[in-house]
Amino acid sequence: MLLKSQWTKYKESLSTTTCKAEQRRLLDKGPPVNVSDKNALPCPAGAHAEVHILWYMSDGKEHSAKLEGSLEGEERVRYWDEQKAFYIVDEKEDEEEGKEAKK
Repeated sequence: MLLKSQWTKYKESLSTTTCKAEQRRLLDKGPPVNVSDKNALPCPAGAHAEVHILWYMSDGKEHSAKLEGSLEGEERVRYWDEQKAFYIVDEKEDEEEGKEAKK
């Protein structure tokens, strides 16, 4: 189920969020390529690690963990850059962060 839905969910979340913090998390992490789930598929590399191979008990074989529709290489970078152009700007919050950084 995650292989079929995770990429679409990422794109929908990114395009519909009105929360700057959520958008920042999605953009900082970047578009997913492979399936990930910190609870169901924990990885020693950390919470944002992606799985690369899945073993199916049904056929006893390894299968790709690439999400349906996910982008790779230059195509992924281009999509990521396009999405960063829509970064939510909260001028009041950004001014306050700037003042704190100067202290």
